[in-house]
Amino acid sequence: MKVNPFIYGALIVVLFFGVIGGAKATGNWASSGQVSGTGEKVQLTTANPDDLKGWMTLGDIATVFNIPLSEMLAAFNLPADTPATTAVKDLETATFSTTNLRNWLKERPAK
Repeated sequence: MKVNPFIYGALIVVLFFGVIGGAKATGNWASSGQVSGTGEKVQLTTANPDDLKGWMTLGDIATVFNIPLSEMLAAFNLPADTPATTAVKDLETATFSTTNLRNWLKERPAK
């Protein structure tokens, strides 16, 4: 029995996206890094700069590292009225990025 190549191709595509869709529907698919495979939100729990992600908020980072938000904003010349709920990736400029923030936290003397 010979299968039409177009039908075969369509079945492959449907199968591929069906597996992904089914995994998302059952909560077994996480590609953003914001949630674990079980659907729990990933939290910054240790003061390890290497664990920082661009989607994390300035407030979360300030809390975990015990740094006043105003100090962090001043270090990167960010506006003083920047909300603590702002994600790091939303503030990226030539002078401020997730990598620059990680490096600053590593070099910052412990208080």
